[in-house]
Amino acid sequence: MKKILLLTSLLFVIPCIAQPKTDSNEGLDIYTAVYKQQQDLLKIQNILLEALLKVPFDKRVYVYPALFESQYIAKKIVTHPQIAIWKGKKPTQIAPQMQEYAKENLEFMPAKLYPLLDPDAWPKMPQKEDWRNIQKMIPEILANPNQTQNIP
Repeated sequence: MKKILLLTSLLFVIPCIAQPKTDSNEGLDIYTAVYKQQQDLLKIQNILLEALLKVPFDKRVYVYPALFESQYIAKKIVTHPQIAIWKGKKPTQIAPQMQEYAKENLEFMPAKLYPLLDPDAWPKMPQKEDWRNIQKMIPEILANPNQTQNIP
């Protein structure tokens, strides 16, 4: 019985001993590459977190709830105290163009579409007084289209 155990154990041990050793530098290179990738990922997460925290307070309700629906956002970002409080919040200020749609569908609307509800995302309708100014500016714009940034 001892001979059978010895023979079977040798069947498993000999192939392990007989395998040529791999270069230890090769394994080290893999570990350093993985470490560098993790460091790069942490840097990107920090940059994203800083950018998200710079979003103005009144616009956060349009941006932050969508973070919780994405599976690719890191837990470090989602669990940040200034971001975690926005989970499940719904916008209250809605653009006039989206009022009817929001009345019917806001509770079923995915959070990634909340930026469409932002009133500042839609162009403003000019007032009657502004039409006179626009009619004066149209010839100037047609003559020099690069000057459109100077229009009040």
